[in-house]
Amino acid sequence: MLDPFSLLVVRFGIGSIFLFCLINLLKEHISVPFKYIPHLLSLGVLGVFVHQVIQASALLTIQASDAGWLIAFSPIFTVLLSIVFLKEPLTRARTAGIAIAVSGVLFITTLGSGQSFSFALSIGYFLMILSTFNWAVYSVLLKKLAIPLPSIVITFYMSMCGFILTLPFLVRNHGWHQLVNLEGYYWGHLLFLGVFVSALAYWY
Repeated sequence: MLDPFSLLVVRFGIGSIFLFCLINLLKEHISVPFKYIPHLLSLGVLGVFVHQVIQASALLTIQASDAGWLIAFSPIFTVLLSIVFLKEPLTRARTAGIAIAVSGVLFITTLGSGQSFSFALSIGYFLMILSTFNWAVYSVLLKKLAIPLPSIVITFYMSMCGFILTLPFLVRNHGWHQLVNLEGYYWGHLLFLGVFVSALAYWY
């Protein structure tokens, strides 16, 4: 099995390679003006590295189902921050969107899985809530910066930033030994996480 932190390295490594190939296929320009590099680094650190490391740390102590319903706070935090910092109104459509998002997460993690709510005061729950708030900050910052580059190029550099910053975890945990002993079945999971969750989901 692959530890959660080495998993981050592999999935964003795969995601970066996939996005690079897609950028070339779409014939997008990959070069970035120097003045936007700090913006991309800020987004990569906040939206990829910090967000994913906090979540991985939280999942060491709480169940994935509990983490799932805590993620439902993310759209709520995002809307609140958008109202304060972007001066965006709380429309009926956004209210409906929050309700649908929260209901969907709760259905999948509770009713859909046959599990019930559980909550306890622990570092894992605190980290998970912090993770959802961090994602809201990242989402608002992404819109606020309004970097005039193709979204796929922005996503590629964010993914590369996440890969480079998490690489020390692979070294510390001797992740390459885990990868060598990984069965082919799990490599399919890694490809799914890298291509769909780490690359396409961030892009869209």
